[in-house]
Amino acid sequence: MFRILAVIVLMGSSLAGASERVVWQIGEPDRNYQEFAVAGDCESYREHFPAPRPVFNIGASDPARHWPFIHPGPADPWAGSRVHPLAIRFSLPEEPHGVFTLRIQLCDAHGRQPPTYTISIGERTGRFRLKPGGGDDSLTDPAAGKPQKIELALPADLFRKGDNQIVLACQNGSWVQYDALALLNNPAGKMPLPEVHSLTVTPTIFFFREDDQLRRVVEVGVTLTAPAADVTLRVEAAGEKSEMTVDQLDSFVSLSREVGVPDSAEPLDVKVTATVDGRSKSTTVTVPPQRKWKIFVAASAHTDIGYTHLQPECAERNSQNIDTAIELIKQYPDFKWNCEVAWQVENFLATRDENQIARFLELARQRKIGVQALYVNILTGLCSHEEFCRQTYLAHRLHREHGVPYSCAMINDVPTCVGATPMMLAGAGIRYFSNGINNTRGYTFTEMYDKSPCWWEGPDGSRVLMVFIKSIAYAWRFGLHDDLETARKRTTAIIREYEEREHYPYDAIFGNGAVSDNRLVDPRLPVVAKEWNDRYAFPEMILCDNAEFFEYIEENYGDQLPVVRGSGGTYWEDGAGSSARETALCRNAHESLDSAERLLSLASRLDSRQQYPRQTVDEAWRNAMLYDEHTWGSSYSVREPDHEQAIGQWKIKSQFAVDADQQSRQLLEQGANALASLVNIEDRSLVVLNTASWPRTDLLEVSLPEGTSVVDPSSACCRVGETTLAIVRDVPSCGYRALRLGPKADVPTAQPLEGTRIESRFYSLQFDPTTGAITSLMDEELDRELVDGKASYQLNQYLYVSGGDDSRIVRDQSPDAELVIHSPEKATLRAVSLGELGQRMIIESSAEMTPAITTEVTVWNDLKRVDISNRLTKTRTHDKEAVYFAYPFAADKPTFRYEAPLVIQRPDEHMLPGACLDWFTVQHFVQVESSDAAITWSTPDAPLVCFQDINRGKWQTELPITNGHLYAYVMNNYWFTNYQPGQGGELTFRFSITSDAKADTVESARFGWAASNPLIAVKTDAQPDRPLPAGSSSLIEIDQPNVLLIGMKRAESGEGLLLRLWEVAGKPTTAQVRLPQVAFEEATACNLVEVPQESLEVRNGTVSVPIRASGVATVVLK
Repeated sequence: MFRILAVIVLMGSSLAGASERVVWQIGEPDRNYQEFAVAGDCESYREHFPAPRPVFNIGASDPARHWPFIHPGPADPWAGSRVHPLAIRFSLPEEPHGVFTLRIQLCDAHGRQPPTYTISIGERTGRFRLKPGGGDDSLTDPAAGKPQKIELALPADLFRKGDNQIVLACQNGSWVQYDALALLNNPAGKMPLPEVHSLTVTPTIFFFREDDQLRRVVEVGVTLTAPAADVTLRVEAAGEKSEMTVDQLDSFVSLSREVGVPDSAEPLDVKVTATVDGRSKSTTVTVPPQRKWKIFVAASAHTDIGYTHLQPECAERNSQNIDTAIELIKQYPDFKWNCEVAWQVENFLATRDENQIARFLELARQRKIGVQALYVNILTGLCSHEEFCRQTYLAHRLHREHGVPYSCAMINDVPTCVGATPMMLAGAGIRYFSNGINNTRGYTFTEMYDKSPCWWEGPDGSRVLMVFIKSIAYAWRFGLHDDLETARKRTTAIIREYEEREHYPYDAIFGNGAVSDNRLVDPRLPVVAKEWNDRYAFPEMILCDNAEFFEYIEENYGDQLPVVRGSGGTYWEDGAGSSARETALCRNAHESLDSAERLLSLASRLDSRQQYPRQTVDEAWRNAMLYDEHTWGSSYSVREPDHEQAIGQWKIKSQFAVDADQQSRQLLEQGANALASLVNIEDRSLVVLNTASWPRTDLLEVSLPEGTSVVDPSSACCRVGETTLAIVRDVPSCGYRALRLGPKADVPTAQPLEGTRIESRFYSLQFDPTTGAITSLMDEELDRELVDGKASYQLNQYLYVSGGDDSRIVRDQSPDAELVIHSPEKATLRAVSLGELGQRMIIESSAEMTPAITTEVTVWNDLKRVDISNRLTKTRTHDKEAVYFAYPFAADKPTFRYEAPLVIQRPDEHMLPGACLDWFTVQHFVQVESSDAAITWSTPDAPLVCFQDINRGKWQTELPITNGHLYAYVMNNYWFTNYQPGQGGELTFRFSITSDAKADTVESARFGWAASNPLIAVKTDAQPDRPLPAGSSSLIEIDQPNVLLIGMKRAESGEGLLLRLWEVAGKPTTAQVRLPQVAFEEATACNLVEVPQESLEVRNGTVSVPIRASGVATVVLK
């Protein structure tokens, strides 16, 4: 020990005066922290210092391993957002004498939230409010910091012979960085006489109320050269003088007191004099005017269904929070709670007794418990149009049946929403919306913080009052779960951030959440909030339901708010590519459910004996929503994929997609049979159903007994294996056409062709025998090549992309991704003729991690369409990977448009600042327009698409459109949490292509919808005397081609038929809607949740429906 101390004294000789000796020293005072642990790598702090209170033992510990360069505070999420005490233990060989000097030299402190730094020795604690530092650049470069020093003279009686300990902590605020620490001793020294070493007067954000007068609070800080019994403070401002004596100091050399001075709308000079033992120091500061802030805290718990616990336990934990909120409201009448999503309430109502449910509903009606309108924290880009429209149905049912207020919605965690979100919400009667953003893998979406609150405008011009927030539980940052001092410090830092914003003239801020992922509410929250409001008049801490902030902002600032338009993109939807099979099941279930509801609602309207299976329909939509909900996996899903929670969570999550698929198929079959049973049939027939709102000539695939075929001269057929293919002409809109079945011995079958080429009267295609991809796709009508021959890849070329572990494609601060792209290197081509129908190329190949790829490419003589089906056998791996199919279309000066939920938009124009541009989520189609052609591409099974290039982890903030290339982004496992770590097995990805001379969004929308919704066939024997006419009939006719039927169902009231219409050409339209076989007398325009708005004119069985440009109209017919 003596040898080590001698070395330290020698090293530190420059620190000590002639009569001082160095007791210990950690680090060198050189304005550098490189000698300390995790130097320049603050993210590694928790890994290297996991203990609650790390201890540095003088003489045994090594600064390079045991003392961190950075000391985090509770405002540092990367360190767990808590206080991190650091202890220094040392031994004194003799009884201490004289004076000790503790010297702490810092390289820097946080630039905006410098901490309250505490030094504790035994029972004595000193608190030091540090100055703002140089900023985050010093985290990797100590020279960028602003050094600070704390130096204390300490009496010997603070120490003892033997073991001693000094504990350092950042009690509030953020981090400090260390340069050097030392304890020195002058055994013959004497403590200096106490005098004021420093005196500070700091304006605060706070106001007291004294004798019904508002008083501005300033914070007076005094640091002494030595301990003293008391300090006298004299305050002079605006002609007022006051004096106070502070005794029984709780620290050995410092004190801090809040002092009230007159409130002033102008700058106010404040003079403070501090006196100790007859020695005084004065200072005068100018206190600027201060906004009187209101802080709206909408307390809630974030709903991560399965991330922290299995889904049933998550449901119960959120129900327990409602139970706790009910009790807290009884104890603290000002307390309020919010149910983040309606799913929380659904589970509560299903598991609590009548009395508890009654208590909840009464508090909800009183706005003591707020119920937010969205069913779950949905990934909006994955929703179908109708699924999107139904997001608020449960919350509105609570409003309709129980009087629960209904005006506000929130999404938390998910960083971005699609551009039609405000239109959907406003259309459902929601006026207010908050988005608590988690910027993980949504790194660039930060600019909107400074643009909110704002009016977010949808494609049709409707708006919601919107606020973007920096956290899923921003209210937690106020520190109300801790104590008043913590809340004071944290809230000050937050408000100072708002005051520094260039465009924030408001006097209110909003805090969503209170606790994060499925955590239980902290009962200290209402206690600290009450203590706050008892102490301060302003900022006022308002525990509120979610709508109260918006009501205040709208009333006071509504006409001053900016208006924003566009989509945030779909950052987190890329995770759906980690489970491509289940995503395809759910995506197809959306379509089947929509068609099933159309058929079931029409059948039950035409025949009252037909039951409309509302419960099963609702359950199927519920399963689809719970799959599209943002929690994909357990927190263990990637880091410990074999953990029982990861396995159990995915078993439940994936079952949502499986159940939605099975239920939708059963309902579609039930609906098709129900409607077909109402058609007058004279002989054995196929009833071909078209659920689209326009007439169709399209492909039908049906299984018929051998020797049986369609007896119809207009319907060419070909038998391929067990399936009969037929082109059925002129099937009426939302209607049917009956085709007679009969014996036919000479049904054409698929016949082999020679060569690497197939053709129809519309297209000719050439294939590469190496990759199996399409090298040429010629539009014969336009005499136009559709494949970019200069592109790196060919059309429908399979791309398996390996690499990316620990790279920027996973986390943005990591090195650039080194990706390797693999394609098939040998393919077997087999062309076949489908008789009069067309031709097909069958390609078999393999590639890296993909032992089998079977592709079928079909062209039709009577349909201007190329259909592509890719069936894969994929090997599972947890190494980072992605799979794409390339579509490099030839286009000069290209313009892309794509369909998202309830909007058709451009990826390079209709996006909010910082939106996701590396991938997009497509509903039915992408359109590529050039000067001489327009190409429409559809993707029934896989929602993700990249424009221009594959995803390389660029996190782009701009998307220059220089080519016509797009990539179906069908698989990836780039996430480091939540989503699936790998996938394998049998998968199918279908695509369709058409082209024309000019772009037409109406035709593109119809084409994309039809590709995902094939004609449906029902075999039936003769059934005379049925209500629907023989042959064919339309059941719904819409005269305007730019108006599409996107949903039909039995009205929630049980009476009436609901139709949902969407305008796709961007022009206001009045559509004439006719139901030739369905009688109705009344028509009512409703909002999306079926609240009547106005009566519509009905004349001769036709209703006139006005629709805003790019808008949605909902009509109920009775």
